[in-house]
Amino acid sequence: MAGSPSDDQIIESTRLYREALRATQQLYVESGDLLRGSYDWLVDGNAPDAIAIADQMNDLHHGLVMKVFASSLHDVHGRTLEQRQLGRVLLAHIWDKPVIGHQLNDAVDWLIGEANKFRWIDLVKPFAELPPLRERWGELNALIIRMANLVAKVDGDFSSGDSQRLEALQLELDRIGGHAPEHFTADETPPRDALKWLRDEAERLRSGAATVERPTPTRSGGGHSPQARTTPAIQSPATDKPAASTEVDPRSPEERLADAMAKLDRLIGLDAIKQQIETLTNFLKMEARRQEEGLPTTTPSLHMAFVGNPGTGKTTVARIIAEIFGALGVLEKGQLVETDRSGLVAEYAGQTGPKTNAKIDEAIGGVLFIDEAYTLIDRSGQDQYGREAIQTLLKRMEDQRDQLVVILAGYPQEMEVMIRSNPGLSSRVGTTMHFDDYSPAELSRIFALIAGKAQYTLPTESRRRLLRGFAYLYAGRDRHFGNGRCSRNSFERSVRRLANRLAGLTEVDRELLTTLQAEDIEVAGVMMDHLAAMADEAGQVRVDCPECQTQMTIDDQKLASEVVCESCQKPFQADWGEPEIV
Repeated sequence: MAGSPSDDQIIESTRLYREALRATQQLYVESGDLLRGSYDWLVDGNAPDAIAIADQMNDLHHGLVMKVFASSLHDVHGRTLEQRQLGRVLLAHIWDKPVIGHQLNDAVDWLIGEANKFRWIDLVKPFAELPPLRERWGELNALIIRMANLVAKVDGDFSSGDSQRLEALQLELDRIGGHAPEHFTADETPPRDALKWLRDEAERLRSGAATVERPTPTRSGGGHSPQARTTPAIQSPATDKPAASTEVDPRSPEERLADAMAKLDRLIGLDAIKQQIETLTNFLKMEARRQEEGLPTTTPSLHMAFVGNPGTGKTTVARIIAEIFGALGVLEKGQLVETDRSGLVAEYAGQTGPKTNAKIDEAIGGVLFIDEAYTLIDRSGQDQYGREAIQTLLKRMEDQRDQLVVILAGYPQEMEVMIRSNPGLSSRVGTTMHFDDYSPAELSRIFALIAGKAQYTLPTESRRRLLRGFAYLYAGRDRHFGNGRCSRNSFERSVRRLANRLAGLTEVDRELLTTLQAEDIEVAGVMMDHLAAMADEAGQVRVDCPECQTQMTIDDQKLASEVVCESCQKPFQADWGEPEIV
């Protein structure tokens, strides 16, 4: 048994725990906003009892943080003073009011009892089953493990049983995350079912927290009298059902446009894509201004082709374009509806036309994104169902081009053949955007972006390992290279390694919880021994001075440190650089 923690250590653990609670809430609420943009067409936002998706996600996060707390205790009946203090912080977080005096013991009893009714899958399901949130799984995993470590170790008494509980928690998250989809499923049934489940689960959590008969504390400070179970001692304003929401965006068109362009600017790489979108946006703004002045305007085809390998950001950019067009008034709603062949083509004769039209109807007022669009055309000419889907699509693309933008996406070669061989498509697709594979430095920046959202830092040696691993994969890549998915998977694996390392430590502090050391870094697709061996070798990287744009070569041991530009002599932080291939 370790010694009792100092007051400073307890204060630090409490602060870290409060930060993690807020970060978890922010992750869930922001994810709810993202779901609104992607799946609002699946929910009846005009229903009288409609609750904003972000509010539903907020309810779900309450259940999650309660479950993490209850699952991380040594013994629910023998929890320590320090753990009760974290329980106080948690209760204040979910109830939005402090719990004081003798109420604390009974309130924590209620919290643990309720939390033990929850299943992990029920609390993280949106991140495991809804594709727009899949890339946030690593952030969620990191926050759960961070909170669990803080609760388990706050009192300084960390046993082998505690270590086993943390390891079991990580295994459970791995099991759930391992079944999460990597690609979008065109059939709307899974997301529709998941969103219905979200509404029901949020209502269950909300109703349970609002109506539970919380016990009145006895004089002994523990246990419950018969009367205690009929007299609520603590009321929770945070659990009152909010007023009905119709998900109205309060932002002005100018604010929506600025937000969308800011999202575009924050994307890693994609410089040519950003320039194309900026040019198109400026053109549409100019045409709108000319129309206001009564001047002649042109009506270009806004249908597009996105060509590139998987994981290069096509869906993300499509979502941003939908937001831009909605903000400009080019499209009424600006929602994105994702699909592929299975969402358009039926199994039996006479059903493909209606199925394709139904999917297009969902996208009216927004963007229809068709992934792997080339699968709709069979080179042999024998695919009559695919031809029917294409002909239906072409007619709607022309007839409703003021209400609908279609983006066809897929591998470069197949998309080029598809568009070139079909005059109807080539005449309607006005813009083609080429999504290049991410470079090693860009893959590293994507990793760092995900890590930063989860409040992780990367010291120099960790950065060197990432760059070496991604450079190795990049050099041997083929068309199935994962690109951004490789960065995401690598982050998730690295966090798991950190979690396993922390599980064996008695005490944790902020630095341990927020630093991915070199030994934690795992690059998906590279053996750990090989990764370590590559990092042992000396290397150099190319960096650009942000002041004068001069490119210079530095030792990669200087990553994450300040260097001086050889040209303008201005100092700058060398966060990342492209590896020099010897």
